[in-house]
Amino acid sequence: MVRAAEWYRQAAEQGVATAQIRLGFLYLSGEGVVRDPEAGVAWLRRAVEAGDPEAQTALGMLYARGESVDRDFRRAASLIRQAAESGYPPALVQLGHLYSQGHLESPERGAAMHCYRVAAEAGNLEAQRLLAWNCLNGHGVARDAAAAALWFRKAAEQGDAGAQFQLAAMYCTGTGVVRNLAEAVKWYRRSAEQGDRYAQYNLAVTLLKGQGTTQDAEQGLVEAQRQVGDLYHAGNGVAADVALAAAWFEKAAEQESAGAATKLRRLNETRAAGAE
Repeated sequence: MVRAAEWYRQAAEQGVATAQIRLGFLYLSGEGVVRDPEAGVAWLRRAVEAGDPEAQTALGMLYARGESVDRDFRRAASLIRQAAESGYPPALVQLGHLYSQGHLESPERGAAMHCYRVAAEAGNLEAQRLLAWNCLNGHGVARDAAAAALWFRKAAEQGDAGAQFQLAAMYCTGTGVVRNLAEAVKWYRRSAEQGDRYAQYNLAVTLLKGQGTTQDAEQGLVEAQRQVGDLYHAGNGVAADVALAAAWFEKAAEQESAGAATKLRRLNETRAAGAE
């Protein structure tokens, strides 16, 4: 990181805005350099002077939070609006926040949602999530489950585990989409593969009920196998069955799941102790 800071410095001193921003962030965080918030802000200002929207947004957020500078929502709004007017999606999201939180007077009804929508249409993941939840809950916009499903799908397709989980749940219940358990399993699986514990649990339950397809657990989704083992072990939603729990733990352990191997060992030790 020290070497990186030096290269950033050389480029920054030659007027490269991206390097000025990165060097500014390093000074603000103290990574690779002695922490110096004043220097960090100074480098961001140099990039702002060059009209860089990322720098405008970053410096604007510092003013909005009162970090390394005195809090000043007027300056924050001015900087963020400049970046938003250039079409920079993260700035549009932050401008939407300023409107929705009442830090900036809205020029028109629904200004915050307009900012989120433009950013979401440009592919900004945070905006897509916000728009999806707002449409689902009717926050700042008429409740529209179908629109919520559309935006959750866009975020899910970008790999967001939370959006994948929510889209799966909507397919399970038929909220905003035609009920489709195979699609629910598909999206639960994608979320589960990223470590979402709730998706792992719901996927296991769905597979146990025979909904969608059981091939994922049978053919090697480790977390689904471990979760099925947990359900049988605890008798949660199914009749407790130690033998079946052990079988599922063994499937997962065979794929080098340390957690499943530990559960299998403990379960076998308990069974052995009970047989004595």
